[in-house]
Amino acid sequence: MFRDQTSSVTRKASARSNTGTSSNSSEAGGSLLSRQPSLSTETVASAFFFEHFVTNTHLSFLEGFTPDDFLLKPIVAIGLAAIANRENDTNGQEIARRYYVEALAATNAALRHPIKVREDSTIMAVALLSCFERLNWDSSASSWEHHVAGATQVLQLRTRSQLRTTLGRKIFRELRSSITLNALLTETEVPDFIVDWSTSLAHDTTQTPSDQLSVLAARVASSKCSFLKMRIQDDQQLMEATSALERDLVKWSDEWPADDLPSTLCHAMVCIFLSRTQEAVLRRSWPALATIPPSPQHYRDVRNRMTDKICSAAVSVFAEDDTIASARKSIPVGLAFVAPLFLAATCLLEQLAEPLVSPGGSRTILIERPMHKDPLSFASLQLAGVIERLDLIDRIGVRWSGALSKILSGQVLTIYDLGRSRVVSEAAPDVVLEDLM
Repeated sequence: MFRDQTSSVTRKASARSNTGTSSNSSEAGGSLLSRQPSLSTETVASAFFFEHFVTNTHLSFLEGFTPDDFLLKPIVAIGLAAIANRENDTNGQEIARRYYVEALAATNAALRHPIKVREDSTIMAVALLSCFERLNWDSSASSWEHHVAGATQVLQLRTRSQLRTTLGRKIFRELRSSITLNALLTETEVPDFIVDWSTSLAHDTTQTPSDQLSVLAARVASSKCSFLKMRIQDDQQLMEATSALERDLVKWSDEWPADDLPSTLCHAMVCIFLSRTQEAVLRRSWPALATIPPSPQHYRDVRNRMTDKICSAAVSVFAEDDTIASARKSIPVGLAFVAPLFLAATCLLEQLAEPLVSPGGSRTILIERPMHKDPLSFASLQLAGVIERLDLIDRIGVRWSGALSKILSGQVLTIYDLGRSRVVSEAAPDVVLEDLM
């Protein structure tokens, strides 16, 4: 079950409405909704959603789909939220949140029903609620993580029969990406059944580049988790396992074409996560390791290559002269780029800041000032480009992107653990940055 926030959200929305938040609404001319009075709010929001969110790689299970009243609520919530985020319309954001709360209540009711819990529409609603949170979080990802956990439970309840239909496979692949990303960010294991199902798809005629890659990503998540749990005397085994995994990732990149953008970005992220774990093992255990591992420079070279790959892809998609008007249809692309861009930026910060090394070998960097304004440093220029594109994605309507941009530009005093690839401390008590990346 997801946490029912109906009462608290409704109370907050009413309080804000009473204090006259309309003065903070969008620029002159009114919002998109107010400029189209002949169309209902739900019609405008639903049309916006299907035009801007549904592609062959994002929410593809909704292509050609006509939603019923049950699925219309989360769809309208997402459409309204994206419109309001773009236009900085506070009232619109509150209305979107109300639709979200109604969708949340209806989904919880379906999850409690012994028959409806296994229906396609229920798991689709969970995926849409997850999408809403990815679009809107600005300081905490806890709600998104709850939806990911709920989606995992529902998938397991539906059993492997989920994969028997084209629709079921599309839903599974959509949710699998969120489950895997969450495991990598929170240093937890990808559930075994997710790995088993992905492995079976990798040998199916309908396989995609993501099927094999998701299995490799799950192994990387497992290695991150193992690093935290293992003692120094177990590091030899972990080093051997991660070295084999590194070879498999190279093999994957050689076998699959580079024109699949989501898989290309995922592969680059996974390689960065893995290289940091490998270097952390090396720093913790060398010279006690039985075999001579690669030097730390080898792992830095891997990260630099993956950083360049992410930045190059971002440049090709979000050109420097890109405007909001030309990026109107880029919300799924923006969502795909946020996490990779942030991870690439931390690799650039690793070059620009002097990491602090603990006696145990862990390395952290302190982000306390802007490091993207040095015209003589290529890494600084790259970082500036990443921040610009995160700000663009924020203006497109993805609020998560703006929160990460503030971290990278030094607006929030932040400590980032390089070995674990995550924020471990922040100076602002009201911003839970640990939940962002």
